[in-house]
Amino acid sequence: MTVQAPEHTGAIVAPRRTVTRKRSTPGRAYGVMLAPALALFLVFILIPVLLTVIGSFFNFGLTSPSWSFAGFNNYVRAINDPVFWLSLRNNLIIVFGSIILQIGIGTLLAAILDRGIRRGSTFFRTIIFAPMVISSVAVGLIWLMILDPNIGPLNAAVKAVGLTPPMLGWLGDPDLAIWMFLVVAAWQYTGFMMVLILAGLQGVPNEIYQAAALDGARGIRAFWYITLPSLRNILIVAVLITSIGAFKVFDLIYVTTRGGPAHATEVFGTYIYLQAFNLGNMGYANTIAVCLLIIAMILGLLQLKYSRRA
Repeated sequence: MTVQAPEHTGAIVAPRRTVTRKRSTPGRAYGVMLAPALALFLVFILIPVLLTVIGSFFNFGLTSPSWSFAGFNNYVRAINDPVFWLSLRNNLIIVFGSIILQIGIGTLLAAILDRGIRRGSTFFRTIIFAPMVISSVAVGLIWLMILDPNIGPLNAAVKAVGLTPPMLGWLGDPDLAIWMFLVVAAWQYTGFMMVLILAGLQGVPNEIYQAAALDGARGIRAFWYITLPSLRNILIVAVLITSIGAFKVFDLIYVTTRGGPAHATEVFGTYIYLQAFNLGNMGYANTIAVCLLIIAMILGLLQLKYSRRA
């Protein structure tokens, strides 16, 4: 049997072309997505910071078109300014007072809600956290009415138990005003600390408490030897967040005391506002702002460092 080869039909078969699709570069896509955020960062953060640093070396007013170079004179002025150091002292008082009150009370409330209260815990969490969602301006106005020496309910309560309220008022006494501000700030922000620490407590396995109970560690001992060591990283982050917030405080103090009486509650934020918008010393205000920026950056770096460990 003979097999014949197929006849050639004369058709020309075109070679198959391989279509290569051009893949988009990942770096270009990332750049497009990051562009809006980078633009906002450049316009609202980086450029204002650079202008603030540059302005700290000049003397100029809010409406003055002329700038005069001052060198480091504004920084020397800050070193010799007693109100500058008073503002720093008040900021430090608020930092340490907020750590003790907000984190201390927040930790206690979180432990009670986590281990003690079973029914109605959601209700108590909501009530305690509620001041956090109120604006600082509204909180300041509320406490101004509470602490009012004429119609405030606090004075009425103090008189009802046979005590004498301060003659100059709770916020009018230079020796008392900063401590009353700590109470106001604690009322607003303790709920946030409670929620933060409560989230950490719920990550502690219950088996650890059960094993400790077999060894006789209950109540205060369990809280001291199990709860607090388990919350170490959370507490470090809470301390740093509280410290940064205490150094940047402005609106709550401005609404309640405006830095008074006699600079008794003056902080960096209110002192910057006083120098810039009331006295017209924009250059010196920029210098104080740079000092505050340096402190905030140090605290921010510490927060970034320890938050990675948490």
